[in-house]
Order: sequence, then C-alpha cells, then structure tokens
Amino acid sequence: MIAAGAGVAVPMFLNKDEPAAAEEAAPEAEEMMGKDAIYEGIHPPLLVNFLDERGKGRFLQMSLEVMTRDEAVIEAIKTHNAVIRNNLILLYGDVKLSDVNTREGKTQMLAQALSEINMILKEQTGNEGIEAVYFTNLVVQ
Repeated sequence: MIAAGAGVAVPMFLNKDEPAAAEEAAPEAEEMMGKDAIYEGIHPPLLVNFLDERGKGRFLQMSLEVMTRDEAVIEAIKTHNAVIRNNLILLYGDVKLSDVNTREGKTQMLAQALSEINMILKEQTGNEGIEAVYFTNLVVQ
C-alpha cells in the first residue's frame, strides 16, 4: 500500500507547475486501491551467475511474482517479459553473497526489482503499475 501512495505523491511533487495532472492521478490511484490484488509470475525462473567475495563462481536461481491491481499491467508484464528478464539478470549479476544471505539484502533485491520492472513498464507502455515483487523461490549455490 505504501508503493501506491508513493506513486501518487511523486507525480504530484514532480508536476507542481501542472496541478491538473496531479489532480487526475489521485482518483485513478484511489480507484485501483479498491480492486483485488492480481499476481503474475516472471517465467521461467531467473538463473544468474555471480562471484562471491572470494571470487568463487556462484549461481542464484529465483522465481518472482509481481502484484498489481490492473489487468492491463499483467498483460504488459507478459508482453515485455523478455526485457524484464534481461534487465533483472543484468541487475542481479552484481549481487553479493552476503546480501543474498540476509533478510535486509533480500528486501533490497526486491525493491530493486520493483523499481526496474516499473521503469521498463513506464518506458514500454507509458504507465507503471506494479505495487510489489515477491520471491516465490530463491536458491543460492
């Protein structure tokens, strides 16, 4: 729910010279908050290789689910799956083993994924729409 509120506050702040744009964003966000959450997986699972702190090769396999309240966003996720997967693999290629092993590190990884996916959606469709990203599987070897 925090992400949805932030999605409204940021455009209002950035468009301070355009009050009409900010006023139009608020009803849309309120309308979405009343809708049920919809989940969609990023398929197939991501497999990323990275180096640990000692330079040893490691593998990270993860399954991710995104949450939105807009069916059009789900369709955009499916349509732009290749770009999303590519960017997430690039993003997580620099992960640190110490980050993957802590709750804080995992939470940061999810926040980065949320930001990355919303950026892709904004570039491809003109709209964001993902409220949360969740791990449904995470394996490090």
